[in-house]
Amino acid sequence: MGDVVEYFRLSDIGYSLPNVIFIRIEPSNLKVTINDIICSLNNLSWIETFDEEYIKNSFKIRANATAEYLSSQLKHFQQDKVTTEIGETVVSELSRLAIVNELDYLDIPLAELFKQKLSGNPGFDFFSETLSQFIVFGEAKYVSKSNGYGKSLEQIESFIRKKRDDSDLNDIDKFVSISSLNNHTQNHKAFACAFSATSITTETLIKNILKNKNFNKIKHHKEIILIAVNV
Repeated sequence: MGDVVEYFRLSDIGYSLPNVIFIRIEPSNLKVTINDIICSLNNLSWIETFDEEYIKNSFKIRANATAEYLSSQLKHFQQDKVTTEIGETVVSELSRLAIVNELDYLDIPLAELFKQKLSGNPGFDFFSETLSQFIVFGEAKYVSKSNGYGKSLEQIESFIRKKRDDSDLNDIDKFVSISSLNNHTQNHKAFACAFSATSITTETLIKNILKNKNFNKIKHHKEIILIAVNV
């Protein structure tokens, strides 16, 4: 779907930021990647992990409609014209999968699949839980022919100020552990900044991110995951 070409902690390259992880993803072929994402979105086997029928039925209603809508949007993309909505779906899903597969964090489906609206839901785009039981709140931004980290970091900082992570707990509490929810009440949480990236070198990209005012406002949290997707 998308190859992880770089993965390291910033402390590995000399920065005193052991809580910051950098991941870079290179989709091998955008058309193939989008087809793979459509398959991933339509795999609703996660619903069967819940015991209560009312929970399963509720998620089925939401997830089926959203998966159908997003699949339709993705199928109609043009190779030379990736819209913001399609781009952000691609960045979200590739980043979510990288966190699950590379970090072995909790596999929670894309937020659009279980939130109330078909698309454009308020709040964070994807979620996970670290091995240390901190909830990961992920925000994805796609900016055509540009590096989207600025917009993603700005949105994360804004959501933190507006306590959007707190309000999102009502949507994700059935997916995460009680320990992670308790940790969250103690302000122990993690954030994932996912964004479209150009051919800029990783070294330059990281230097630019470290100068970003919003990054510096959120870097004290338990973990920050930076995910650059080359689209």
